[in-house]
Amino acid sequence: MKKENNKIWSMNKNGEIVNEHLHKNNLKRFKADTPFDNSIVPYLIMIFCATVDGFVFYSLFSRISYDSPVTLGVQISGFLFGFDVVPIFIGIQYKRLRQGLTKDKFILIMALIVCGLVFAMNIALRIMTIDLLSPSPASNAISYMGEVVQENTESNVGSTAIALTIFGMGIPVVTSLGSCLISFITYNPLNIKKRRIAEMIEDNRDDIRRFDAIIADYDAEPDFAKYLEEEDEAKYQEMKMLHRALVISHCDYVRERLKEHLGNPTSNNVLSESSCETILARLDKELGLLNAQNNDELVPVEPIEEEIKYKTMIQDNRAIA
Repeated sequence: MKKENNKIWSMNKNGEIVNEHLHKNNLKRFKADTPFDNSIVPYLIMIFCATVDGFVFYSLFSRISYDSPVTLGVQISGFLFGFDVVPIFIGIQYKRLRQGLTKDKFILIMALIVCGLVFAMNIALRIMTIDLLSPSPASNAISYMGEVVQENTESNVGSTAIALTIFGMGIPVVTSLGSCLISFITYNPLNIKKRRIAEMIEDNRDDIRRFDAIIADYDAEPDFAKYLEEEDEAKYQEMKMLHRALVISHCDYVRERLKEHLGNPTSNNVLSESSCETILARLDKELGLLNAQNNDELVPVEPIEEEIKYKTMIQDNRAIA
């Protein structure tokens, strides 16, 4: 039973129970009706179309381009952009235009112009390179009266070359239209916005539930705020005493180091004696006040004996020097 509860709820760092299935109903509500409506299927189809176009363009540019792989890759990438990426953008932009989310037709017109230029370039290249797909000049051997005569005949453009040319011109158009149509059908910005708003509503409802529970706790225990204030005040006093003790420890450390400094005859001179005595006197007064406040005693301790002791130590140091 505990494992099942852990799948449903969890506890955050503030000790509040969090519902892990908050958006489960929204997932069912916006679930795809068919496999083609799934979010990953359109991407797979578009990748397939781009792969087909890539092979078609490779067969073209590998015949007419240089042997440089970089040049070949740039040419294929440019045609893939015009035949696959731009149509997807056209479908998305046209869907946004149809749903009233935008009224800017300039970008859509420019994308259509880019597609038209790429289509025209592909048709022109296919027509200009149709002779590369034709069979090479053949050498036919003809026998006349026992003598063999070699006759070179150059064949014209055959049906195979025409078919391959039509295939090279038509397949990119089909894949481009398919990518554009798929992006137009699958992309639904209003549905995406609706789903996000539904999730925001669920989050707000959960926040309201939490706030109602907190208010109910306050109403159930009227002195709850007073207890919180007392607890905060106790923690504040505790931290104040802790910091005060830390300051006292640092002052004690400085005081002991100064006493060692004055007790060493080789570490002081006449000019630094008065400043050291002043620092020690102030430290003794501050330590007395801090200790008195820490022990709830307001009477400061005057370090008279310590001053006499320090003066005696200084005089002894002078005599030794």
